[in-house]
Amino acid sequence: MRKVWNILVLVCLTLAMVGVVFAGNPQKLELSILCDDAAVSENFMKEHGVSILIKLPNGHRWLFDAGTTDVFMENAKIMGERLDNLEGIMISHGHDDHGGGLAFYPRLGGEPPVYGHPLIWVKQYQIKKGKQLRICHIPYLARKNAGPHFKPLHDVTKLDENMYFFTDVKQEPGSYCPTYGKFYNEDGVGPWEGTDDATVAVDTPEGVVAIFGCGHAGYINILKAIKQKFPDKKILSVVGGLHLKAADEKILEKAAKFTDSVKAKKFTFYGGHCTGKNAIEYFKAKYGEDVVRPYASGTVIKF
Repeated sequence: MRKVWNILVLVCLTLAMVGVVFAGNPQKLELSILCDDAAVSENFMKEHGVSILIKLPNGHRWLFDAGTTDVFMENAKIMGERLDNLEGIMISHGHDDHGGGLAFYPRLGGEPPVYGHPLIWVKQYQIKKGKQLRICHIPYLARKNAGPHFKPLHDVTKLDENMYFFTDVKQEPGSYCPTYGKFYNEDGVGPWEGTDDATVAVDTPEGVVAIFGCGHAGYINILKAIKQKFPDKKILSVVGGLHLKAADEKILEKAAKFTDSVKAKKFTFYGGHCTGKNAIEYFKAKYGEDVVRPYASGTVIKF
């Protein structure tokens, strides 16, 4: 009897020690870049688009954007990431390079809900002088397959523990918002204003991680909206497509100046997709390579 008792005590002590170890080493926020315009190596596929697997500290997994095709699925296999039974899929805006991959929704196990602004389904036309008219919208097959699982969102919505979805971002007069050249009508009537543009913010102990799709509502406007939600927190990192590729030096200077006012001590900058080499080089010259880090299909970021 005493031997059995000693064994039970030993088991309890062991379980207690394991509990202490796990309590002292909580899971971290992890972002796996499943799709980008560039790739970390030839082992990964690349295409014009964004798709990021968000793994929260509580173990929940979310997909942010789905790229243009099934590239995000192929890269997930290479990275050893499962895409079945996701908590949900978040679509940043209604362009084919962010929601086109929803055409392959039936290949995802568990029928996860799809979140986004209701305007993501509205067809747009890109009109630029001297160039052919371009239709930029989420394809019909993507809407057919994912539409029945769609849940529309407005403003700021908490979707999971410490994770928020920001849309309908206020665009201040005179602020830089890369929405030019796109219209709701093919004759150039009804300019697209980027109302559906959305960003995900994850609150961590060291600051807020802002995950951009394209940043059409404006880099500064988006960070201001996040700061309004988290007035006592700093921005730990900006990740994704920041759409500063057409920004001149004055705009980049303003963006960097605002970044200085909101960034945390361990601030990092992961610009990909539509960010633009000019913006990446500008921020790298200002902050250094320790802050401005590589970003491409196959990148894994841990906080």
